[in-house]
Amino acid sequence: MSQVNEDDLDEKPLDPDMEKVRRKMVRLLAVSIAIMFIGLMAVLGAIVYKFTRSDDSNVAAKVPSSSSMTVPADAPVEAVAGLPQGFTVESVSLDGTRIGFFGRAEDGSRRLIIHDLSVGRNVGDIVVINR
Repeated sequence: MSQVNEDDLDEKPLDPDMEKVRRKMVRLLAVSIAIMFIGLMAVLGAIVYKFTRSDDSNVAAKVPSSSSMTVPADAPVEAVAGLPQGFTVESVSLDGTRIGFFGRAEDGSRRLIIHDLSVGRNVGDIVVINR
């Protein structure tokens, strides 16, 4: 069998040039670990911030900036949309503070009536025709 020499087990000191290279590599490793740790903490901080932020700020961000109407917390909004006599509503659509009523007038024509809640009146009366 092979015999293990005691001299081979002892670590011998490196020459000065190799010692400088080893020190530079250790320093580079420490800087790399620090940068990775800072990046990981930034990502975890962003995740925690995202989940702890209140949902009210998300709802407020989705409301159009042109809307000057605020909904009271204690009561619903009450308004009257005056539609023409004999108008039959087929569908209703909501966009911000505007409500669109699509239907047929008394004479059979198809119409779209737009009511704006922020001003409290009808702002559009569009006759829809096929060409």
